[in-house]
Amino acid sequence: MRSSGCLVFKKIMLVLLLFLTSCTKKEEEPVITKEEYIDPAKDIFIFDQIDGNLASRIKDANAGKDFKNYQFMMLYKDIYDGVLEDINGNKFRLSDYDQVILEIVSVECSHCRRQLGMLEAFMAENKVPFVQYFNVGTKDEIVELYEEEGMTIPDDIIVVAHDDGLNDYLKKTLQIKTYPTTITFKDDKVTFAAEGEIDLRAFRRILNIGFTELISEDDLKDENGVLYTELSRSIDEVRNDLSDENLKKLKALDNDDYSEELTLKLMGKKLDFNTFSNPHSELYRNDIGDFSAYEDERLVLIYTYLKDSTETEKVRFINELMDENSDVRYIVVLIEGMDSSSAALNGMSQSFNCPVVSVLGYMPDNFFGFGIIAYPTAVFVDKGTFTGAYSNIESPEKFKTALELFLSDECIAYKRNNQISKG
Repeated sequence: MRSSGCLVFKKIMLVLLLFLTSCTKKEEEPVITKEEYIDPAKDIFIFDQIDGNLASRIKDANAGKDFKNYQFMMLYKDIYDGVLEDINGNKFRLSDYDQVILEIVSVECSHCRRQLGMLEAFMAENKVPFVQYFNVGTKDEIVELYEEEGMTIPDDIIVVAHDDGLNDYLKKTLQIKTYPTTITFKDDKVTFAAEGEIDLRAFRRILNIGFTELISEDDLKDENGVLYTELSRSIDEVRNDLSDENLKKLKALDNDDYSEELTLKLMGKKLDFNTFSNPHSELYRNDIGDFSAYEDERLVLIYTYLKDSTETEKVRFINELMDENSDVRYIVVLIEGMDSSSAALNGMSQSFNCPVVSVLGYMPDNFFGFGIIAYPTAVFVDKGTFTGAYSNIESPEKFKTALELFLSDECIAYKRNNQISKG
């Protein structure tokens, strides 16, 4: 009996111990994760950064034109390794050759047509494998093009009609912009890419810079050893980071062909709330003393222009956009022109339902300067990071859509919301 009582006592004590332990255990702190935004575009013109002698060599091979950033971005990309078929039915790969020239043309391109005659002279003095790829054009259209120019297709070039796989590579991997484009590959890597119509002299320069005196990665590094291509990032690269679904949503919002461009230009960039150039002025509106109070907020900057004090409808429309029950903050930014928006607003009986600042008054410098072309335009900021823009606001309903796109948990500027692979 004594041992049975001891056993019961021990069980009771064990239950009490577990209960006390669970009561005194610290609650786990919630894990707060910081949102990762899509990497922003960076406006660096690489051609202006490189050594002058190299710049001159590149320009000579690029038909006298400055090299654009996207051309630099092509360098060192892997060659296309899919199977191609020429217009005679012969199959091959670009990677079959240690070095090869790929000329990208179209039957609809007048510059490509003019370049045909020069091509004969070039091939007469060079035996480098040359692939002429018509990204637009069937076999019959290609033959007809040559006949219209009074030419037969040279035996020593490989002519390829449109190919879906190569088309995807050129558009998605290399992101070519124009016809004709002439690309050199050596050891399965892009070594040069000339844009537009080129003459025989430029073709010779291309051979040299593409196969002999190559551009090295060291040629494209700054004083800290960082590649200029890594310091620069185009709007197209930002666009490519968005999922197909989010791109469709952005295009659906766009009613003036500028919301998408401005969104991609700003997305992911930081908004500096603490740098000012203009002093306080009695002439221009400024309802805010401490802008840093907005740094951790969801914020919409709404840009508008008021010609005179009769334009009260503009004020009423913007007020309709604001949801007083939302945690989103608003600031109206007045554009000043020949007529003073500040004076027009001060002369109205109507007022905005949020603070107002003028671009010529005391406000952070980078609240403005990114190119507003229509009013009203809204720029969206999530805790100090630009997430999007809606130009030429059409209606309160579409503005709500913009709020969902740029300031909700489904924000298209969040990396986590763009994990769906591109189609």
